Amino acid sequence: MLHRQLRNALEDIFGAPFISEALENPQVAQKILYERPDEFKSTVRGFQRLNYQDEHTSYAASLEHDLGIALICALLDGNTRELVSDLELNYL
Repeated sequence: MLHRQLRNALEDIFGAPFISEALENPQVAQKILYERPDEFKSTVRGFQRLNYQDEHTSYAASLEHDLGIALICALLDGNTRELVSDLELNYL
């Protein structure tokens, strides 16, 4: 249930097509995690700092495409979440 609520909220922010694209491309997220871990952490922290949907939507619109995919996969894809943990890039 919580996963579905999170996905719905992210679809409202990023758009359903982008969420689908991101979840179909976890290899892009994995590449970001390995090659740009500091940028990934900064992206996640920036997203977490925001409180309102319009702020999240503006932030999402300004994100580099691949960092957006990494953010979505880290939140919704189990394998990517495990990699985040394995690489000690925990953001919560």
